Amino acid sequence: MKKIMILSISSLICFILAGYNYGIFPNQQSSQKQSQKTAEQTEVQTENVTAESENAESPLSNEFTLLKSEVKKLTEAQARQSAQMKGITPVKVEIPSIKVEANIEQVGILENGQMGVPQKIKDVGWFEPGVKPGSRGSSVLAGHVDSKTGPAIFFHLKDLKQGDEIIVTDKSGKALTFLVKKQESYPRGSAPIDEIFQTSEGQHLNLITCSGTFNRSAGTHEERLVVYAELKKDKEIKKEAPPASPESVEINGTFVTWHAVRSENIVGYRIYRGDKNGGNFEKAGSVSAHERKSFTDENAADHTYYVTAIDAYGQESEPSEIAAVK
Repeated sequence: MKKIMILSISSLICFILAGYNYGIFPNQQSSQKQSQKTAEQTEVQTENVTAESENAESPLSNEFTLLKSEVKKLTEAQARQSAQMKGITPVKVEIPSIKVEANIEQVGILENGQMGVPQKIKDVGWFEPGVKPGSRGSSVLAGHVDSKTGPAIFFHLKDLKQGDEIIVTDKSGKALTFLVKKQESYPRGSAPIDEIFQTSEGQHLNLITCSGTFNRSAGTHEERLVVYAELKKDKEIKKEAPPASPESVEINGTFVTWHAVRSENIVGYRIYRGDKNGGNFEKAGSVSAHERKSFTDENAADHTYYVTAIDAYGQESEPSEIAAVK
């Protein structure tokens, strides 16, 4: 996925003592439109992962020659994974350890190119063009640290500790719980935007507010506090176990053979070749699950081998026992 728009972070969310509102960061609206388009495309792809996508390529279908039934298994596995990462549209956030309970406003990009801020001092803003909480990547919530009258909703964000819970809820009452992993403060012009707004891995939630000394001449605080959190996995959602390792790997003349792993999710095998001493292994080939369990190498006797099994989730088994000519 393409990176979320981001040129600088010269003014993360703050309602400063002088009474002015500042957006999260300056940005080009064209970049914002591209990010929103990317997010929309991702959601559509997630909602439409069906058997109709059998012709779509994936790393596994590129590596292995799959039968129609195997493509269906691969598609169904991808659909189950996508369903677990669909995300929710948040309307409320709770942080019990610092006694925060707030409504969530959807914010986007202002006409000046900056990210919008919550209209109410007690609300929190969710960066709606970005990632939904629970989806792949990092969803971002931002809140005021203070106002001209005193502390605001994220005033105590700095007191969060590893393991503290952050609970976001949608309008239907569905709740997702995120666990704090760490917090970092950055100078206002050098926060790691690519990390904070990433859209490519994990299921994360990042909270942002201002911190540090208030610079009156610049009209903002000198630092930005970012709390990084990760989704607490639902105990009812069981992760598929990696496949078992192939057994009975042998070298017979120019052939390396092995026994099939008895699982309906197996889509293929990878063969790794090492030196005579059983080291320096490199991938030598791939064999689809429906093909003969053998790999041909004219110089097989001069090498050692191990084989792994690959399932429809893309998970690779532990290496088999190393085979060598006795």
